[in-house]
Amino acid sequence: MIKKAIILVLAWLIVLPVAAQQTTDSLPSGGRKKVAVVLSGGGALGAIHVGALKVIEEAGIPVDMVVGTSMGSIVGALYSVGYNSDDIAKMFRTMDWVELFLDRNAQNRLTLSERDEQNTYIYERDFYVGDSQDPRPGGVIRGTNVERVFGHYLKDYADSINFLRDLPRQFACVATDLVDDDQVVLTHGSIVRSIRSSMSIPGVFTPVRLGDMVLVDGGAKNNFPADVARELGADIVIGVKFDGVINPNKQFRSLMDVMERSAGSDVSRRSKENEKYCDLLIKVPVTGYSSGSFTRKALDSLMQRGEDATRAKLDSLMLLKAQSGADYKYKNLTHPREITSLVDIEDDERGLLDLRKNSTVVASIGARYDNEDIVAFQLNGHYYMGGKVNKDLDLTLRLGLRSMLRLGFDMEPWKFKKMGLGYEIWYKYNDLYTRGHRSANMSVIYQKANVKLFSLDAMNFDCELGVGWEHYHFFKGLWNEYNEMTINKDEHYFNYHLRLRYNNEDNRYFTHRGMRTEAQLGYYTDNFAQWKGHSGFTSLMAMWQMTFAITPNTHIRPRLQTRMVFGDDIPVTAFNVIGGPTYGKYFPQQLPLEGFGHSEFFDSKFVSASLRVQQRIIGRHYAMLDASVAEHNDKLGDIFDRKPIWGAQLSYFYNTGFVGPLGCSLGWSSHTHRVHFYVSLGLEF
Repeated sequence: MIKKAIILVLAWLIVLPVAAQQTTDSLPSGGRKKVAVVLSGGGALGAIHVGALKVIEEAGIPVDMVVGTSMGSIVGALYSVGYNSDDIAKMFRTMDWVELFLDRNAQNRLTLSERDEQNTYIYERDFYVGDSQDPRPGGVIRGTNVERVFGHYLKDYADSINFLRDLPRQFACVATDLVDDDQVVLTHGSIVRSIRSSMSIPGVFTPVRLGDMVLVDGGAKNNFPADVARELGADIVIGVKFDGVINPNKQFRSLMDVMERSAGSDVSRRSKENEKYCDLLIKVPVTGYSSGSFTRKALDSLMQRGEDATRAKLDSLMLLKAQSGADYKYKNLTHPREITSLVDIEDDERGLLDLRKNSTVVASIGARYDNEDIVAFQLNGHYYMGGKVNKDLDLTLRLGLRSMLRLGFDMEPWKFKKMGLGYEIWYKYNDLYTRGHRSANMSVIYQKANVKLFSLDAMNFDCELGVGWEHYHFFKGLWNEYNEMTINKDEHYFNYHLRLRYNNEDNRYFTHRGMRTEAQLGYYTDNFAQWKGHSGFTSLMAMWQMTFAITPNTHIRPRLQTRMVFGDDIPVTAFNVIGGPTYGKYFPQQLPLEGFGHSEFFDSKFVSASLRVQQRIIGRHYAMLDASVAEHNDKLGDIFDRKPIWGAQLSYFYNTGFVGPLGCSLGWSSHTHRVHFYVSLGLEF
């Protein structure tokens, strides 16, 4: 017996080093077992992963691999390149998720005309013409912002790489191939395109074409890819998924409901089956939230729930740490990185985009409501013809109390330098006011033709030199005792005009920084040379405004503006029109003035100054306080002789992003002595 025991001991001593060596060769450095974390999809519900990773880090669990689907792939990719849970939490909190999932471009990456269009229309769609390739097949949204933003955060790994070899942590994500209706495990190539594929909701985002494959959201086939982690060699698998309770009587009426149901882990057979591959399964309750809960408050709550659910499993985590062979004092390796805001990303990628699409029709639609115009819709179509001299044909139709048809044709002999023709006709139903009292309401047909002799349309700056014709035809006018003006039934004039604009503001409606300035000079005649037998009259308009940050959430914006008309026999239609919410709302020469809800005719020399305090309350909620002072007179030398006009306005707006601001304002001025209430829902046009 003793002899046999000695032989067994000798055999064990001989075999053990060999077995140990074989095992060590297949494990991470240090002789540990390979640990993988698996992150499920679920849209905004994926915020739970951030909280879970925080506890995993604190416990010192070695994470050698991350495998994810959809939002899990986004969190997983960031974690794999070295961001820690605090970094990713900051991204989640500062990210404008609405803008991220749209195709809207940063303001400072567009020409001013492209910026005007983006700030007018809520949706744009491309259509191919003839043999041209469809620029957006199979989806409503291109996902360009997803690739731009995460391309910035993952820029050190933007080239084609092997995710299992070239990253600080191994990474893989799952997509679905529409061609063979099966899952695709992405482990090499562009990490940005891979996560873009994994989160491409079918029918919403354009599929990603990779070789012969057409890839969409991996949640359609494998929303919890724990099996993939095992196939890639993980010895220990920690799975994180949301634990949602589905109401059997739910009607799934909204897109978010359908997305949540399609990605729901508890109703996915494969997702449930994959739970068996986990050594530790962390299921996080998400009752009260859905795939679309991208508000700051909801994301914070979901991250906290992920942290709480994982902390409740801390004892199990520590057992897995011991089983992995990791040192008791092991700390996760992270690569400290600077987390920038989306504004900083825009600066980092500053550069003019050429959005022209040759042989392509681009259709856009806008819609808005306010308590003066009621409901208005605007449709636009651009036909980009291309060719040696770029040409495009533009057609715009507006429907509402102010209806309009516009036609335009532009040629671009040199890049960003254009020549063209334009014509537009408006039907406008206007209320005119005198000292705050409605003095008339009338209908007018306004026509305008324009020859663009030269224009430069570039990033932040444009200018135009041209010749134009304007015609007013008034009818159905109703006047009362407050009226002090006489308007001719028909009025027309020819003009020579020059316009200069500069604008580097980061946002049209909720500006955080930047300057906007504009100057217009016009000379008006009735026969291209004279006005009523003598020299023509001249108009000069100028404005300047600039936004300064006081705190990250508080901004001030001073503004100066003036419009002056010089000459004799100036028609009423060329007088200064002051008031209303925006430039040119009811009359082409109209200037807004805080505190003036309605528009009025003022004297020919006008100047004003205003100051806005903009406060971001929380999330997308904003409050604005405006104060203004103005002077006007028919003689320039006497413009400051009168008592100044004061105005004030308090506003609240909710920034929806692509639909536009939703809010209301309350204003008062010393000129009208009346309070004006205005409701505005949507982008201005």
